[in-house]
Amino acid sequence: MSSFFTLPVSQRKRKREDRSGAPATKKRGVDGEGDVRNRSRRKTRERDESISGSDLDEDAESVALRDSDESGSESDEGETAAERRLKLAERYLDNVREEVDDYGFDAAEIDRDLIAERLKEDVDEFKGRVYRQIAFDLAFPSASHAFFRADTQSTTSIAIHAPYVYTVSKDRTLIKWELAAPITSSPSTTNGVDGSSKRPPRPQRKKPKQVRFTRGLQKVAESGQEQGHSKNILSVAVSPSGKFVATGGEDNKLIIWDATNLTPLQTFTQHRDSVSGLAFARHISTMSSGEQLFSGSFDRTIKTWSISSAGHAYVETLFGHQDNVTSLAAMTIDQCVSVGARDRTARLWKVVEEAQLIFRGGSSKNSYQENNIDCVAPLPPTHFVTGSDNGSISLWSIHKKKPLHTIPHAHGLDPLPPLDEHSPEADRKTAESNARFLRRTPRWITALATVPGTDLVLSGSWDGWIRAWKISDDKRTIHPLGPVGGGTLSPSAPDTPSKQLEQSLASADRHGITIAEEETEPLVKGVVNGIAVFERRAETTNLKSGQVPPVSKPKPNSLRPEPRGLCIAVAIGKEHRLGRWKCCGNNYHNEPTAEGRNGAMVFEVSFSSDKAGRGEETL
Repeated sequence: MSSFFTLPVSQRKRKREDRSGAPATKKRGVDGEGDVRNRSRRKTRERDESISGSDLDEDAESVALRDSDESGSESDEGETAAERRLKLAERYLDNVREEVDDYGFDAAEIDRDLIAERLKEDVDEFKGRVYRQIAFDLAFPSASHAFFRADTQSTTSIAIHAPYVYTVSKDRTLIKWELAAPITSSPSTTNGVDGSSKRPPRPQRKKPKQVRFTRGLQKVAESGQEQGHSKNILSVAVSPSGKFVATGGEDNKLIIWDATNLTPLQTFTQHRDSVSGLAFARHISTMSSGEQLFSGSFDRTIKTWSISSAGHAYVETLFGHQDNVTSLAAMTIDQCVSVGARDRTARLWKVVEEAQLIFRGGSSKNSYQENNIDCVAPLPPTHFVTGSDNGSISLWSIHKKKPLHTIPHAHGLDPLPPLDEHSPEADRKTAESNARFLRRTPRWITALATVPGTDLVLSGSWDGWIRAWKISDDKRTIHPLGPVGGGTLSPSAPDTPSKQLEQSLASADRHGITIAEEETEPLVKGVVNGIAVFERRAETTNLKSGQVPPVSKPKPNSLRPEPRGLCIAVAIGKEHRLGRWKCCGNNYHNEPTAEGRNGAMVFEVSFSSDKAGRGEETL
């Protein structure tokens, strides 16, 4: 439907009045020669106007409109420029509504466009093209938490596929939990007629609910054989589809379970030592018909598996590490990154290309020597983060062999115990002389986790805090954000200088206090053996037939469910998952040793503002 406001500029330009027939006016003192010169100038001007006719008309029109707007004077009808603009906008909306009423719209076509845009965003996020900055918008200090446990030993690993959480422990136990819905403020319940209040609603459940439980060996009805773990379970992973759960233990077994009822489907015994790490690729590989699983072991190898409903199969073995593979993570399809403990290397494995990239740690510049690299977390497609036994967290790029940035003593240092505890000498001077070379122990980084496609990193140790870190916009540095669920030091605005944060971290380390630990009781009572995180999003509503979509075009971020916050699940134990070298609980500020706990905790972190991330960048 055409109108003055929908026509192109070239068609709705104003025409000039024909002044060629108007009588020429002569000024006093102009002779015949001057008249000839004026006529020649007029002809030249007319020739120039014929060359740039439409441009001059448009310029004249724009100048006239600008003059009328700037003047602010009322027109003949008594309307100001603002009133005229408002009337034009209302008329434009009326024209759009008439077009929708006349021609209608196809709801199926709109749904297809929304689905296509959503799939494109998912692919971009998976390939690392979308980089969302959400770290500063999350309210970490005010995060709610809940502790849940069963009668088990130390929880060694944890995995999440919303709304379920899977935990494993050292007593051969696999448990499936159902997460509670995030707590929302409920409106007041009144009848509305006489004002009488109804019965108050039941309080919402905070702790996860145990759904399934399995321990030790189980007899499979179909084959009559016993399947299950006979020793400690060290790792667990859940497939992206949520159909399968994989566990690995000290009995050298890799077991695939049905996620619905925790029934063992198949047991693999190809590894020659403990299976210490498991990771599923986020999407189905194009090179296989099933979901891709990576497993790392103390036998210094990494194996790839194809997991599907039709069957589970071993694919390939990757060699290269010179020590135990303690942790690994999937980067993209057919690529994973792993760390090799005392060989102090991180390796990126390219399965299809049959190649590996080696990244060496153990810099001598650190005040505490790096002996083990035990944790790794991916930042696909080109970055990853590692944690070491000297308490440092390092950011790596696959294009450089050395770390881009390192945070030393990320979780601080343990205070020295009193002299009467670490020295048997009765003479205090002798005890002090013997203890003059003692150094405080850095808190080992025991767990790392990331939210792919964002700038957020989470770390854990035995200091009782889950700490949040922000990756800079250029992906070259790491900045501390403080602990999750408590603390006093947290950047109040996104423009907080990174140098100030680093100085605060260094000052806290010099005084033996970690960031935001001042006079605050830690939330985690034990060693953090694993961290799993997923992003909560609002439920989507589809367009019904006959429903008119909004006139304005939605933003790209609104085509997918809006982020509501993070759900962080933490595995806690009295002992470290790979040994008993740290089994005495927590020790803070020379206070008596606290008793650790076995179980898990869940944190709900909400956004501090209505915006879910300060920016989204498509690379």
